[in-house]
Amino acid sequence: MFGVNILDEDQGQIAERFASLRGERFAGLNVELGGLGVPRLTDALAFCECHVVEDVTAGTHRVFLADVTRAVAREGFPLTYFRGRFGCFETGQDRTVHSELRRRILVRSISLDDPLDLQALAAEFNVLPGAVYRSVTKLVTDGFLERDPERGYVVRPVTLESSEQCFDARCAMELGAAASTVGRVPPDRLRALREIMAETLSLLADGRIVDIDVYARRNQEFHNAIIDLAANPVLSGAYRRLGTGGLTTSLLHAGSEVGQDIADDHQTIVEAYEQANLDAALAVITRHNDHVKQTIRQAILAGGGRL
Repeated sequence: MFGVNILDEDQGQIAERFASLRGERFAGLNVELGGLGVPRLTDALAFCECHVVEDVTAGTHRVFLADVTRAVAREGFPLTYFRGRFGCFETGQDRTVHSELRRRILVRSISLDDPLDLQALAAEFNVLPGAVYRSVTKLVTDGFLERDPERGYVVRPVTLESSEQCFDARCAMELGAAASTVGRVPPDRLRALREIMAETLSLLADGRIVDIDVYARRNQEFHNAIIDLAANPVLSGAYRRLGTGGLTTSLLHAGSEVGQDIADDHQTIVEAYEQANLDAALAVITRHNDHVKQTIRQAILAGGGRL
């Protein structure tokens, strides 16, 4: 019996560790035993438990044929290895299509009322429909698009109600994650959380965003990291599907005002985790949600109440 851990596209360092003959490979990682007693990396994108049914010798190699007895997965993109480098299943065409579609959504050159025509977009970009579909799927995960059961893929509109519901849901998940993790986080994970927080702060100058794309990405990484401390792929997947990163990017722009309270909140959250102070963590996460909603509310009202 054996287990197969399929890593996410941002887990190249874990792959490198297991490719090395040195050190304790599982040290510091979130690990649990599967039903067959084989180790499972709980932060992995997917995991399969396998029972060997045949052992075949092929030249200098041994090939194990197995039945998969159990498999779990969360949303994301798998890590790949090509020409000596780790990456993901993405081509230059994919990146071009994704970037252009994202740009059109942000500047609202795509109508909120009209569904995307994937075939027409493929013809316009001179790519296979699969390239457009992969980009659209990623934009749904990022919160820029949504899938209407009747009309297909449409731009996700932002209203005061939908925005506040989304951020309240994010807050509830973060409070739950904090309740189960504060005081239990290894030092290396705390250091990583502090590093992300510091990068986020560096993108603010005099209360204004310097680079909205990078800020939104780092901000989302910070909040994702809080949820990921719970080592629950189902929770992490549901959290990412909220699409708060896409909402932030759609509503704010370079030079947008971000209150100092928001920057201070991030630092206070990290300090509460470092001090293993659950009450302080719950209080600042709740306060931070109010500060964020106020900032987003101002942006929506400035845009007429629906963007």
